[in-house]
Amino acid sequence: MSGGSEMLDKFISEHLYNKDIEVYFGGGPRERLAGKVVGSADGVLVLEHDGRHDFVSVDKIIAAWEI
Repeated sequence: MSGGSEMLDKFISEHLYNKDIEVYFGGGPRERLAGKVVGSADGVLVLEHDGRHDFVSVDKIIAAWEI
């Protein structure tokens, strides 16, 4: 995990935990996921949406925002 990814992982766990966010991976408009942050550790973001858990590599995230 690169230094930037470690910083994003820390930022998400400290500032966005338990909030609804959307993450963008680049490319087209379908290259994004949304959900409530229920975990972020070891370079993996966990989003919960409609009872499903999505596990996202923090290295792949270009941008994230609250929704």
